[in-house]
Amino acid sequence: MTEQEQLAADAAAEEAAKKAREEADAKQAEQDAEAARLAKLSQAERDADMVEKLVKNRISDELKPIKEKLDAAFKQRDEALAKLKEFETKEREATLKKLEEDGKHKEAADMRVAEANATIEALRKQNTELSRDVSVRDALKSYMFRNNKASEMAYKEIISNLVQNEQGQWVHRSGISIRDYCEAFSKDEEQAFLFKAKSNSGAGTSSTTTTTPASNKPKSLFDLPQAEVLKMAGEGKFGNINQIP
Repeated sequence: MTEQEQLAADAAAEEAAKKAREEADAKQAEQDAEAARLAKLSQAERDADMVEKLVKNRISDELKPIKEKLDAAFKQRDEALAKLKEFETKEREATLKKLEEDGKHKEAADMRVAEANATIEALRKQNTELSRDVSVRDALKSYMFRNNKASEMAYKEIISNLVQNEQGQWVHRSGISIRDYCEAFSKDEEQAFLFKAKSNSGAGTSSTTTTTPASNKPKSLFDLPQAEVLKMAGEGKFGNINQIP
């Protein structure tokens, strides 16, 4: 072994030893922290802690084979789908080749055009839906949700009520824009549980306010007739209805 090779080997050994020491120190620190935590607990709390760990470990052990079976099933499904796609591709190419060999060039060309149109339509749909999702996410940024789960619930509820108008723009089924719909959604009493309460301070006091509909109006904005919603939007009660999301 040359001197350079010996130096490299020594450096590698030193690095491995350093890593092993760091791992041992981290493990020891973890054990010390756990011991300190247990020392602060009463005997009853330590017993409860031990039972909780045993239950978690048992559940983990019981679920492990189920997870492994699910992972294997998903893997088999993905492999099957990949093989099916490969088979369909080969079958399609064989059909096209046969049509061209038989002199049926128009049929082959029509088949290729249909495939291209299907691909374009799929990409167009994907792009359109992506544009919709981005618009909704952007419109919801200004609202304070209770948590991520609440935000996701609002997002899913909103997109489920969107349609495309004649201009290809995504709007609420009543015709109002995404931003106007998000504004109306945030003021709907039935959706109040999704948002953080707004606190207004005045005269040295703080109070939590919530939107309460007038007694002579339906509880939910979406109970109003479509014409009434459009009329209110046109009067600017939801913002600018002509705003493109």
